[in-house]
Amino acid sequence: MTYRATATSTGNSKGLRLDAALYREHPEFARGQFDVDVIAPGRLLVRARQPTDPGADPVFEAFFAFLDHQMTTQPARITPFSAQDLAGVETLLEGVTADQDEDLGDNFEMP
Repeated sequence: MTYRATATSTGNSKGLRLDAALYREHPEFARGQFDVDVIAPGRLLVRARQPTDPGADPVFEAFFAFLDHQMTTQPARITPFSAQDLAGVETLLEGVTADQDEDLGDNFEMP
């Protein structure tokens, strides 16, 4: 669902006025504080503020929340990998070598 917003002034600040439908369907955005991340030119990620891991990636968090919602509301769309899907992965990783026993060190973080 896409909601419309209009840029507006609120006192000495700027704000976005959002469709009332957003607040009806997602009351967590009706009040409180929010974290806003610019994730690409022309793209914002808005999250209702709640205790989170300070090192967490907001884009991954949003993606996993989306997946969780989709799996809960549309379980019929979850399908196993096909042989064709797996062949595509093998082609993608062709020539890539990895040592599963390699010690990546204490400071390694997944990109």
